[in-house]
Amino acid sequence: MGKLTTLAGLIMVRMPERLLKLVYRERETYRGQTIDVKALALGQLANTVRVPGHLPSVAESRAQAEKIAGMFDCKGPKLARVEDFQVVGADGPLAARLYSDTTDKQSLQPALVYFHGGGFIQGNLESHNEVCTKLAKWSGGIVVAVDYRLAPEYHFPKGVDDAKAAFLWLSENAGDLGIDPHRLGVGGDSAGGCFAAVVSADLAGQAVAPKFQVLIYPVTDGHINSASINELEHAYILPKERTVWYLDLYRGDFDDFDDPRFSPLFTEDFSSLPKTYVLTAGFDPLCDDGSAYVERLSSAGVPVTHRHFPGQVHAFVNLTAVIPQGTKALQEIAEWLRETWNPKTSEHDML
Repeated sequence: MGKLTTLAGLIMVRMPERLLKLVYRERETYRGQTIDVKALALGQLANTVRVPGHLPSVAESRAQAEKIAGMFDCKGPKLARVEDFQVVGADGPLAARLYSDTTDKQSLQPALVYFHGGGFIQGNLESHNEVCTKLAKWSGGIVVAVDYRLAPEYHFPKGVDDAKAAFLWLSENAGDLGIDPHRLGVGGDSAGGCFAAVVSADLAGQAVAPKFQVLIYPVTDGHINSASINELEHAYILPKERTVWYLDLYRGDFDDFDDPRFSPLFTEDFSSLPKTYVLTAGFDPLCDDGSAYVERLSSAGVPVTHRHFPGQVHAFVNLTAVIPQGTKALQEIAEWLRETWNPKTSEHDML
C-alpha cells in the first residue's frame, strides 16, 4: 500500500497545474495566502514517504536530500567554465566549485560566494549544483559554491567559521580566479543563508567585506520559536520537529541562542550590513525569520529587497522540475544580481 501511495504521489507532482487545480479544489490557507497547487502535491508526496513521529538517522537524511535534489530539480544550462578546486577553510582545505559562462580570466567578473542549505547537516556541491549553475548563467557573473563542514561531525561554529575563512581566501585570491574583489558578495539558502548573514556581520566595516548578500529563506533566529514556526508546526517539507532536530545537531552543547553568530537576527549593528536581497515563502515556517531580518535592515537604513512568494514552501528553488515558481525565483535573483553588479549609469554621470 505504501509503494502504491508513493507512486500515486509521484504521478500527482508531475501532473499539469490546470489538472491539479481540479483535483485540489480546496487548498490550505495561511495568513490569507493559498498554497501553490504544485507545492501542495509535492508536500503531500513528502508526507507519504515520512514515517509520523520518526526522525531519520543523519545518514538517512543525507541520502534522502540527495535523492530529492536529483529527482525534482531541473538541470541548469550549459556553462563555459565549471571548475572544482580548493579554498582554505577555518582548519584546512575545503572543496569548492566555480561557475561562469566565460573562460576569460583577464576581464574580472563580479561574483557570489554561495553557501548551500541543508539544515546544517546535509547538502554539498552536488545538491545545489543546478541552483548555482542557473544563477551564474542568468546573472552573467561568477558563482563559487563552498562545501563547508557539516554537523554533527562538526558542531557550531565550525561550519560558519569555514564560510568566513573561505570568503576571505576568495577575496585575497580573487584575481587569480577571474573575480573582481570589489564586486564580491555572499549568499545562500536556509542554513546557508544563516552563514551568509553571519559572514556579512562579522566582516562589516572591514576592508574585506561582502558588498551584497542574497538570503533565500534564511535561518536567522536559533530560538526556533517564531509565530510562523509554531503556527506551521506540521508544515510540508520542514515541520518544526525537523527544524529543532537540525539545530540540535548543529549546536551540540552550545546554548546561547542570542549569539549573533548563531542567530544573525541579533546582530548588534545592522547599519553596516551590505545591500541585501531576502526571499521568503508563505508556507515556510522560516518566513518570519526572513521578514524580521528585513525589518531590522530597513530600520537601519540598509537597502533591502524583500521578495515574498505567498503560496510556496521551504526549499522550492531546489524543486524546479515540479514547482515552476522556483525557476522564477532564481531568475529574479539573477536579475537583482545583474543590477547590483552593473548599476545603470545615472543621467548625471552621462553629462
